[in-house]
Amino acid sequence: MREPSLRYRVEAVDGEIRTARTEYILGRNTRSESRDCRRHCEGDPTQPGAIRVEYGPLRAVIHNHDLHYCFHLESRVYTASRMDEHSGLRRARSKPVSEQRSGRTVHVQTQTVDTGDRRDMFGHAARRVITRTTQTYDPKRGSTPCVTEVEGWYIDPPPAWLTAHPPLRGRAILLASVDGRFDTPIFTDDGQRETGFRLLLTRRCQTTITDSEGNTRAHSSEDCEEVAELSEADLEFDLFVPPKDFRRVSRLPGERPLPFGLRTRIHWGRLKNALLHKR
Repeated sequence: MREPSLRYRVEAVDGEIRTARTEYILGRNTRSESRDCRRHCEGDPTQPGAIRVEYGPLRAVIHNHDLHYCFHLESRVYTASRMDEHSGLRRARSKPVSEQRSGRTVHVQTQTVDTGDRRDMFGHAARRVITRTTQTYDPKRGSTPCVTEVEGWYIDPPPAWLTAHPPLRGRAILLASVDGRFDTPIFTDDGQRETGFRLLLTRRCQTTITDSEGNTRAHSSEDCEEVAELSEADLEFDLFVPPKDFRRVSRLPGERPLPFGLRTRIHWGRLKNALLHKR
């Protein structure tokens, strides 16, 4: 019996930047194709034409869990890094991250509302769900509240998606450290969290910014993404390995060489892994 497959193309808009990526899933193996995007500002960013967008070459990132390798492909060359049994890239040990607390608490309150709206999307019954997340700090100490509202259309996850991305428990938040100390997050949920596969999403963020003179002003942003193509037709395993006519290299075109110390640790790690696999 063949493992479940999934192919979908996501188109995203963030201001003047338009990007797209195509995702492939076969069992636990994944492939993502996209182009790097860089934005340059010339003069007043509020004036038409001041923002220039440059797109790089098409690049594919493959996580082949059957072979325990991660491949990066571009311009008929590729790099390969071995993954461990937990699907993470094998790296040299780094210095442990400090877990000292700052004494400040960040409250993350999430409200999830199923609007009851339904529509047919790619032959699936999609539901419209609005999720509103508010972050507040106690004490504030220079930080201002941030409100993020996500309006999305979701379907029950396809089998291939659940195979490659099983549901995760718990919550996560990106925290910045000050003098090596981190805030303590506290999560509060109102409503059942949405865990479906999103087909259409609009994200709006609102916050306030305080300048050096103590003046505050509101700042808002909006971005959206939409699944433009969706298929559960069978995929071939060849999609998840570099083509035979591609050449393996140490780094892709345009990438800067790694520092000597890091290269030494990586080579030493690879040598140890090779010796362990020979036992």
